[in-house]
Amino acid sequence: MGLVRFLLAVTVVLNHTGPLFGLVFTDAYMAIKVFFIISGFYMALILSEKYTGPGRCRLFYTNRFLRLFPVYWVVLLVSLAVSLAFKYGLHTALLLGPWQTWLGRLSPGTVAALAAANLGILGQDLLFFSHLDPATGTLSFAGDALYRAVPAWFFLLIPQAWTISLELVFYLLAPWLVRRSTGFLVAAIAASLALRAGVYLADFPFDPWKQRFFPVECGFFLCGILSYRLYARLKTVTVPRRLPWSVAGLYLAAILGYQFLPGAKGKEFYLYAATMASIPFLFLLTKKMRFDRAIGELSYPIYISHWTVIMVAEYVCGKKHLPEVALAATILFCLALNRLVADPIERLRQRRVRRAG
Repeated sequence: MGLVRFLLAVTVVLNHTGPLFGLVFTDAYMAIKVFFIISGFYMALILSEKYTGPGRCRLFYTNRFLRLFPVYWVVLLVSLAVSLAFKYGLHTALLLGPWQTWLGRLSPGTVAALAAANLGILGQDLLFFSHLDPATGTLSFAGDALYRAVPAWFFLLIPQAWTISLELVFYLLAPWLVRRSTGFLVAAIAASLALRAGVYLADFPFDPWKQRFFPVECGFFLCGILSYRLYARLKTVTVPRRLPWSVAGLYLAAILGYQFLPGAKGKEFYLYAATMASIPFLFLLTKKMRFDRAIGELSYPIYISHWTVIMVAEYVCGKKHLPEVALAATILFCLALNRLVADPIERLRQRRVRRAG
């Protein structure tokens, strides 16, 4: 499934730069929801087949930490360093603009909360429901926070990491969730969808309530757990050799050509359902493909670093060729990031699993 994850990460990049030769594939928010389904599948897979011995939860949590945080912190450090270089060398604050403008008026507690969100990821989604009160220098909750003068997320150096915050909440619950019955999961998915419908009917602002609110997003993670259970069933039967290839071809065509499909909400829900049904076959097909795994390992670094690369690329090259330049620069940066940071940590993670086994 590495190619799918790579394409989803590229989709997010293109949604922030503009089309690449006329292609954007799908909406970034829909790509993120597909990521959530895939995440649910993977977490159910490893908690059922990999982290099974004594201390499994502790090993799962610490390995998840090693998977996400070192790469994030390196990108955060690079983002800060580049922004400071731009500030003092080119007299533009880049990602530090809100800090430069408001730092002297922020209360100590607000500075601590914003710094903690930038460093710790967890809670970044909540900043999209908060805004700065200029009179007091404190953060205040508001249902329409994104439409206030100074939304709190302005102070995030890696603002797209709000999705990782939702992932972390799911990881905390995952060891418990994967042991629940299928009926329980179906009921929880229905409750999440009902809440999403309620948010629509209540006419809450589209963003953040319909995109970043964990209770309405958690159903996608749970769909991934159900998708894993379909995979577990498939392992017990003989699957025709051509079937996974056919499913993979149709699913990739749906992603690559999504923008050309007719309809709006109908094709969105089709994509989610197709993802749930296709993941088991995609995993059967690709789980031993080294190239697919290698390209999939680029997805998280691309996602977490692309905003900084885009900011730099736009300043240097302008908007004319931004999609091509930013995507190429992001991939090159992530190849180096994986080689120097992610790959050694991945080897450590796998050694920890083998020792525990």
